Amino acid sequence: MTTFQTFIYALIHGFAGLLPISAQTHDAFVAELLGWPLPTGQLAGALSLGAFLAVLVHFRHDWASMISCFLQVLIYRKRPMTLDERLPFFLFISTAPVAAGWYYFHERIAGFPLTLLQLAGLFAAFALPLWLSEALGRKNKGMFDWNWLDALIVGIFQLGALLPGCGQMAGALPGALLRNYRREAAAKYAFFAAAPLLGAAAYVELRGLDLRASAPMPELSWLSFTVAVLVTLFAGLLAIGGFMRQMQRKSSAQYIVYRWLLAAAMTGVYWWRSRQTG
Repeated sequence: MTTFQTFIYALIHGFAGLLPISAQTHDAFVAELLGWPLPTGQLAGALSLGAFLAVLVHFRHDWASMISCFLQVLIYRKRPMTLDERLPFFLFISTAPVAAGWYYFHERIAGFPLTLLQLAGLFAAFALPLWLSEALGRKNKGMFDWNWLDALIVGIFQLGALLPGCGQMAGALPGALLRNYRREAAAKYAFFAAAPLLGAAAYVELRGLDLRASAPMPELSWLSFTVAVLVTLFAGLLAIGGFMRQMQRKSSAQYIVYRWLLAAAMTGVYWWRSRQTG
């Protein structure tokens, strides 16, 4: 994996991974189009780490308040009353279904190969929950209205992130919108719910990393590894900031259209490649 290839994959994960448009699908499309290897192992961990850091840095004040309040709840054994005291428990509820799903089904899903055409179909299909949630959600609830049932439903919707073509945000965001949250509150909670999953993904891929080795993995230099983390971090910060500003004023319709257009392009590439090889 060259440093340039790493840079491109890092841009993809910084933007597509933190927007409702699935970084995994973009990885597969770029790899098929350009004949590049897919990011795996320590490179995949570096990309997840960069995205995780982007969520932590952008919402750093929220995380600091949540951690402080959570520690006070534990130390003083007080009943959680404020939003920051309750949010860590809600995030645990939202994370639990995905953690269980990953534990039981990850190997089966990862071992099921998909053609570019099948991936395009799934990518387009996962625009439908986002479209329905925009159409049906009443958007009359704010950040202080979160409760355990809303958190559980978001967690169930996040199970879609385990499937190819969905993506983290396209799993969580429709669940929050269907619970009638305003777009900004829905997007903010979706990013909060993404953080534990991104952190866990980075840990799983990087737990065997040897910092004293000459390279993190045979096909990846330390320069490329550092580029992967930093570019994903800064691209992720831009993506989160832009997305949060957009959700204050507009719907997510452009991401629905983008999904359908990219699915059409992927179908076209698959058809063209099939004719070339046939």
